[in-house]
Amino acid sequence: MSLKELNLWGNIFNSNILSSLGSLSNLKSLSLTHIFDGDAMEESIGLPAMKNLEKLHLECHNENGWQNLTNLKELTLTDLSCTSNIIQDIGTLTSLEDLVIDGCDVDDNLTLHGFCELRKLQTLAIINSYWNASLPECFSELTSLKYLDISYNNFSGNISMFKNLRLLKYLDISSNNFFGDISMLKNLKLLEYLDLRSNKFSGDISYFMSLTSLRELWLSNNNIEIPSSLAPLFNLSKLQKLYADNNTTYNAETEMHSVDTPTFQLRSISLSCCGDGGSFPQSLNHQHDLRDVDLSNINFKGDQFPNWLLENNKKLETLNLVNSSLSGHFHLPSTSRRGLSRLDVSSNSLDGNIPNEIGAKLPSLLVLNMSNNFFGGGIPISIGDMISLKLLDFSNHRLSGGIPRHLPMGLFIFDVSNNQLFGDIPSSMESMSLLALDLSNNTLFGGIPRWMGTMSYLEVLLMANNHFEGPIPVEFCELNYSLKFLDLSANNLSGSLPSCFNSLSLTHVYLSRNKLEGPITSFFNSSGLVTLDLSNNHLIGNIPNWIGSLSTLSYLLINNNYFEGGIPVQLCELHLLRLIDVSSNNLSGTIPPCLMNTISNDSSRAYFDNSGYDGSIGSFYVDVPIKFTMKCISYFYKATVLTYLSGIDLSCNKLTGEIPHQFQHYRDIIVLNFSHNSLIGPIPPTLADLSQIESLDLSHNHLSGNIPSQLLGLHFLSFFSVAYNNLSGITPQMTGQFATFEESSYLGNLFLCGEPLPKNCSIDGSSSSMPKNATDKGFIDMEFFYASFVGSYIVMPLCIAMVLYINPYWRQAWFYHVEAATMSCYYFVLDHILPKRFH
Repeated sequence: MSLKELNLWGNIFNSNILSSLGSLSNLKSLSLTHIFDGDAMEESIGLPAMKNLEKLHLECHNENGWQNLTNLKELTLTDLSCTSNIIQDIGTLTSLEDLVIDGCDVDDNLTLHGFCELRKLQTLAIINSYWNASLPECFSELTSLKYLDISYNNFSGNISMFKNLRLLKYLDISSNNFFGDISMLKNLKLLEYLDLRSNKFSGDISYFMSLTSLRELWLSNNNIEIPSSLAPLFNLSKLQKLYADNNTTYNAETEMHSVDTPTFQLRSISLSCCGDGGSFPQSLNHQHDLRDVDLSNINFKGDQFPNWLLENNKKLETLNLVNSSLSGHFHLPSTSRRGLSRLDVSSNSLDGNIPNEIGAKLPSLLVLNMSNNFFGGGIPISIGDMISLKLLDFSNHRLSGGIPRHLPMGLFIFDVSNNQLFGDIPSSMESMSLLALDLSNNTLFGGIPRWMGTMSYLEVLLMANNHFEGPIPVEFCELNYSLKFLDLSANNLSGSLPSCFNSLSLTHVYLSRNKLEGPITSFFNSSGLVTLDLSNNHLIGNIPNWIGSLSTLSYLLINNNYFEGGIPVQLCELHLLRLIDVSSNNLSGTIPPCLMNTISNDSSRAYFDNSGYDGSIGSFYVDVPIKFTMKCISYFYKATVLTYLSGIDLSCNKLTGEIPHQFQHYRDIIVLNFSHNSLIGPIPPTLADLSQIESLDLSHNHLSGNIPSQLLGLHFLSFFSVAYNNLSGITPQMTGQFATFEESSYLGNLFLCGEPLPKNCSIDGSSSSMPKNATDKGFIDMEFFYASFVGSYIVMPLCIAMVLYINPYWRQAWFYHVEAATMSCYYFVLDHILPKRFH
């Protein structure tokens, strides 16, 4: 046959068809892709007979190697699993000009020395294959290379072999483990595209001064030193894109360079994180074609906000100046910037008011984040003119006034938390398609609108620390398929929990510090709950047994309510629990022994996904703190800390019985508080198995026996109290952490002795009340005894005389009774004691 080109695609080919391809001896181009038939893939493709083949694309196995393919000029291998020998034998294809290997797995015995024979190669791409290998020095002999892409592998070593590849126009070695100095690349003067991202390179960017053909330079995620002025690159007149995030930015204002102003006109620049940038780079004042700018997380030492950046670049699409130590006022450009879609100037020191005309000048914004500054005044009503706006973050300012009645209507994230806003929630928000709404930490008041239950897209609702009152609307039950985060804590909400509120999508619920009443009738179908905080309310009844069905529950806080009854054993079915706080209730009964084995040891198992929304328009993160008592101090812990905190707090209840002894599977607990109950029995020595515990409080119970000496092995213990029990014997030796505990840790145990208590112990270890300064004269100081005896007899008559002198009635009664007693004694003696002759 005289067929010159053949493309086979799909899984319809059997092994006979593939093996017969060898008869196509005149074939010059062959493409076999998406051949999924297992038998066909293991068969010989008949390649050795195709001596005229010049172009080959394979997505199937070739176990016969590359014999006789001496004319092959283009080879593409994609999505294969090959032996290292098949890859190494590619070096026999000495006529190859283009070689592409994409997503091919090989064993760990791979060496690439055979590739050094491919002297005619102009294009070499080994990508997405994650090969563990080093590039041999002989790669420097591939001097015909113009295009080299070996990104997304595990190649390591230095890059000295590249210094002779002077015809290279495109070099991408990103996402590997290369290291060393970037000076090896300074002679590649024809380079137009250079990508060194995500390696371990070091050195100064000035080595690139000679690369005058560069159009794109990608350096992110290395240890390269980059001056914020960019002066070493001023002569790269063709440079359009510079991405150098996560390197070291430094201030180089005093350095002298041959070119004073940049000859390039950048379209994109990104230098975010980190370092001391000195003054804001004035070189950008010469740029008029910028589309994307990101200079976040660089310390510009309080420089004024570069309003000229918006003024000079009419094509600007993205401006990120997050956490850049900028100050001053934010001014808008003189004319509208309809191309600007993302503006983030959060976490600076900007002040003044947010310009009223911001909606008119920046009408096409998708993302507007000005949070964490010092803006005052009100929220501009022109925000409603941004019809494309998807994310608005004005949180953490000094904004006052009410929420504007005119707001964008699209799918929307709205965050105005941590301000000084007041008033009610405007009814105009009912027509908004909200994904997330954060109004927390303001002074808003009124009832929670019933129409909020109609927001079918709402995933995050945060309204904590305001003055909202009244019940939780029963209409919230209509959010059962969308709502994930709910925080209404620290308000004045009252009434009972809606029984129909059982959202399947709920993951975090915070309703603490309100005035909610009645039993827990909600959440029994919320199987995805991770956090349930109902603390500090007026809830009553028993802890429901169905709580054991919340299989993902990690944080349960129902303290400071009026719950009664026992601790349900169904809690033992929650194997992801990290924190249980049921303190300050009216719970009774014993502690279920299985509860000690419930708390998860592995912090990585504690699912605390705090991303309220993460999509194409950006991310909205939720970090609601939880209040928990540790070491006798109540703290608010946020999500990043909570994943490392585990504990049980059963304090201030009416629990009885003994402390369970099963602690062997619960070694990572940090806090254990059983104080202020009526527990009896000994302190279990197995508490010593809690090797990571930092706070242990067993005070105010009826525990008896000795304090186990095994507790001395708790090397992280920083708070310990067994005060006010019935303990006896010797206190633990004052070594290790126990050397830091004072007398207050042991007070109220009459039969306990030893340091730091004032009681010494006798030889047998029993308690002795003998003072430390007692002498050999005996236990009683006789001189002190006589002095106190005489003093008592002097003070008593004086007190009686003073009382009689002050109160005449008592004085009259006193003398009457004294006279009557005297006469009675007289006649008794006269009649019974004296002889009759004296009568």
